[in-house]
Amino acid sequence: MFIDVDLSDTDDLKTPNLNHENSSHRLESSSPQTESRLPNVIIATYLSLAVHQVQIQALELLRTRRIFTHTAVYSAPKPFLLVVLDPASRTPLVKHLNDHMFLSHYHDPEDGFANIEEGSEWIEDDRASLSSVVHRSVARDYNRDTLFGIEEIELLNHRSCSSTISVEVKRYLHDILTFLRRHRAVASGITPLATKHFELLARSLAPLHDLDFVTPSLVQLAARKVYRHRIVIVTPEDERSMQYGSNLAAISALLEGVTPDMVIEEVLENIEVPL
Repeated sequence: MFIDVDLSDTDDLKTPNLNHENSSHRLESSSPQTESRLPNVIIATYLSLAVHQVQIQALELLRTRRIFTHTAVYSAPKPFLLVVLDPASRTPLVKHLNDHMFLSHYHDPEDGFANIEEGSEWIEDDRASLSSVVHRSVARDYNRDTLFGIEEIELLNHRSCSSTISVEVKRYLHDILTFLRRHRAVASGITPLATKHFELLARSLAPLHDLDFVTPSLVQLAARKVYRHRIVIVTPEDERSMQYGSNLAAISALLEGVTPDMVIEEVLENIEVPL
């Protein structure tokens, strides 16, 4: 999973780091031939700023569920989730790593941070203690009703595998793929793995909405989440109409400001939705 956040006000954008769900699971040096287990959730911040070798290690983790070092082997349990938090103005991830990211979500700071701002006394205490020498850490109270247990995850997995897609919705899904692939502003990103993730996410969204079948609106939502981080906008020089003598200045003006979100929305508007 890949999440874009607007961190323009943050100065510390230099060092990528990994935050585990439980600090007690931090990686430590192990003896040779030792296999250690990773936590179920890893949150990687600023992964796009990491060197190529680090991103390749993350790709290897997603593909094989293992990381090999000089002294140990770290294996990922089931279920396993890698969450990448990157600034909105990020540099791209390594191509294949980016393609293995299941979905992406952009959170606009104008929408606020309801889960950490409204009614959060620990934030007010932290702000009040800015002038104090001693800073206390106040534990947050989580609502257990909003947490997913392993039983709920297994149930959702079972229900998503049982979700049905009608012939009309299936054709609608493939129409979106075709229109995205043939869009003049798209250079790449409509990969076979993305197609697999597209249908899988559409099926997985059904039980989250208490449905046992996939609707066109769920297909649209899946398209916005799966292709936003994958689509690469073509450069004016490589736009396909340039092969037939189009004017470079005109093409540059046409593609100026075009984003993957705009491409996806244009495709969804131009395809007839099945009833």
